[in-house]
Amino acid sequence: MSYYFVRVPELPKDISHQSGTVELVEYSVPEGAMVRKGDVIAVIKNWWAQMNLRSVGPGQVTKTFFSPHTHIKIGDPLAIVVCDPEDGPKELKTAELEIIGAIREKPMRSS
Repeated sequence: MSYYFVRVPELPKDISHQSGTVELVEYSVPEGAMVRKGDVIAVIKNWWAQMNLRSVGPGQVTKTFFSPHTHIKIGDPLAIVVCDPEDGPKELKTAELEIIGAIREKPMRSS
């Protein structure tokens, strides 16, 4: 068995915020739940957008770290997924980020 931390990934520039944090809206799966590649593990948001964090492979969510409405730094872990070694992340990416809705329009800066 192997495991990996599901971390908050770097956000795209069009939705990044100077605070470098996101708010955990909710976990979409409880501790002990099995996930497949692409399953939503958590919903997060910042000043600009709401986002899903999706699993990068199959496994079991064995630990979650935060309560809803907690602010979490980019790069911090949200959960632990236990998996077979061949099912774990092949890259440094431990979660797929999906923007599910804009909260505000980010103003464009002029050069």
